Amino acid sequence: MAIDDSLYEEQAERNPTYVFGLASLLNDTGSDMIAPIWPTFLTTQLGISPGQVQIVDGLALMITSLSKLGAGYASDRTGKRKAFITLGYTLSAFARVGFIIATIGFQYLQILFWKSMDRLGKMRGPPRDAIVAAYASEKTRGRAFGILRAFDTGGAAIGTLITFVLFAYLGYTGIILLAVIPSIGSILVVSLLIKEKRGRDVFKGVSFRGLDTNLKIFLVASVLFALATFSYSLLILYSASFGYDVSQQTLLYLLFVVVYAATAYPFGRISDRVGRKPVMIAAFLFLILTSLWAYSFTIDMLTIIPLFIFFGLMNGALDPVQTSFVADLVEEERRASIIGAFQMAVGISAFPAGLIIGYLWDSFSPLTAFLYSIVLTFFALLLLLVIRTKKSED
Repeated sequence: MAIDDSLYEEQAERNPTYVFGLASLLNDTGSDMIAPIWPTFLTTQLGISPGQVQIVDGLALMITSLSKLGAGYASDRTGKRKAFITLGYTLSAFARVGFIIATIGFQYLQILFWKSMDRLGKMRGPPRDAIVAAYASEKTRGRAFGILRAFDTGGAAIGTLITFVLFAYLGYTGIILLAVIPSIGSILVVSLLIKEKRGRDVFKGVSFRGLDTNLKIFLVASVLFALATFSYSLLILYSASFGYDVSQQTLLYLLFVVVYAATAYPFGRISDRVGRKPVMIAAFLFLILTSLWAYSFTIDMLTIIPLFIFFGLMNGALDPVQTSFVADLVEEERRASIIGAFQMAVGISAFPAGLIIGYLWDSFSPLTAFLYSIVLTFFALLLLLVIRTKKSED
């Protein structure tokens, strides 16, 4: 028995987009109290190399994708959305305590475990996205996901500011423990404000037959793009080589999340009006621009700053539109499953990307890693250009 997501429309007075937005804001306040100090926490407190940092981040993204696939399928199969969302937030909150435990011993293995648990919490994504996609019409779906992403990155900005103000007093351990508090708030928001009702049977099993050809091409392009994408952690560590200390790195990260938060909603609205494809092309171009700038134009502390602006623009364009594109091309009864499968394929690609980019970074140079990103993103862009969408056909 599966839930009919249209039942959530009965909560019109309580738009689930805004409820989930508040939960995301709280959770990301916690996670992004940690994010700006994460790379240096790993390198200075746990003795992990920059290349290993990229591997940790890549593995975390792969775990994220697997959890999303499983949760998406199970959510469609059982008709339960809320349970997976609540469990996801709970796992992430618990994992943050584990980051401190990792300093005791077996640091690298422990951080792999706890970071994986943190990312396992991302199982909340497909069930939540399926609710939001069902509530919004196709013409407003980009806007809805843009709102969700704006709340999410707004929390990131708040968390980063907290770290900037308090890090000198609390240090790594204090900041990480403090980050657990808003994470608990996100659990309470979903538990109290999202009401789930039993619906009619709409689940017919998961089949990947009959998927839109454009969606298949988009999947291949997105996988190539994921293989070319590095984590923000490497930009933080790259800035350190130009003299940025932890406090200044926090401000660079804040710049990244502010740009990300400020552009996610506008990019989502633009995609509703002109189509998903032009905004996705912009996202791919912003990654090329980020890598090209790092490869050719970074010579001092000042020229590092545009990197975080371009990277923020890339994420602001990518996140709300990528999910909207998939949701547009999949019928409701298997939407969570296909979103989860798509995110799994993209997320799994992050692990080999981490291995490749981390190897190039440690064994050759950061510039070699950026050059690799430019070349692979270019091929992904060529694939994206052949996709036909409703807007492009009109």
